[in-house]
Amino acid sequence: MKAPVTYNVEISPVREIALRGSADLSFWTSRLEREELLPADDGGTAQVLITAMTSKFMGIPFGEVSVAVFVRGHDDGGDADGVFLAHAFNSSRLFAFVERTFFHTPYCHARLQLDCRLPAAFGVFEHQRVILGAKMSESSMASARHLSRTGEEGWEGPIYLPSGGPAGKRRVFFGRIGGHTHAYPFTSDDVLTLAPSKHNPIVAWLAESGFAPKEWTIRKNATHARSRSVDRRRLQLSPAGQAG
Repeated sequence: MKAPVTYNVEISPVREIALRGSADLSFWTSRLEREELLPADDGGTAQVLITAMTSKFMGIPFGEVSVAVFVRGHDDGGDADGVFLAHAFNSSRLFAFVERTFFHTPYCHARLQLDCRLPAAFGVFEHQRVILGAKMSESSMASARHLSRTGEEGWEGPIYLPSGGPAGKRRVFFGRIGGHTHAYPFTSDDVLTLAPSKHNPIVAWLAESGFAPKEWTIRKNATHARSRSVDRRRLQLSPAGQAG
């Protein structure tokens, strides 16, 4: 019998912009080898998700931008059963420190901007320049951007963390995200900014892997929940991502 997942932290309301796209499968296969993970194969490409959000925790406002790669187990199937959290930024120095120290997550502090109103946009700043960001075209909004779909959507499953090296502990926690969602295609007029930085290699990884955005999703009143992070050796995961 599978043990239920206990979510220790739940945050709501969350304003969220997510950008999902494809990237080179061989690049992420090589990058994830040390983590004993495989990227999910979606028609010969890896799938990458960049999520920007703002909310409050214990009355303190903060923002986050995270980069995750959909992954699968070591089997013959290509479907995703979780995500690998490659890197994340937090606008609060305190929260970034807590994430790194107590949750073993790959967070660093950065100045962030997010606007869920159309045309939506988000950005991660290093000094005065945006190193990672995206913005909907204002010209396409003038002609009424096509809404792909709308309704209640969400995701739940394991989130694998970087080990910090071959000898490092491999940790995982469970996450749950949901809320009313508006989805839009990423058009040729939209802008993706990737300005590699020696301080934040994740931006170079996105550029080198040829990350190509496909879809925006926007939630103005989402709920995010997470469990504690544990050593991956302490539990077994089913393809559905539940603790065994």
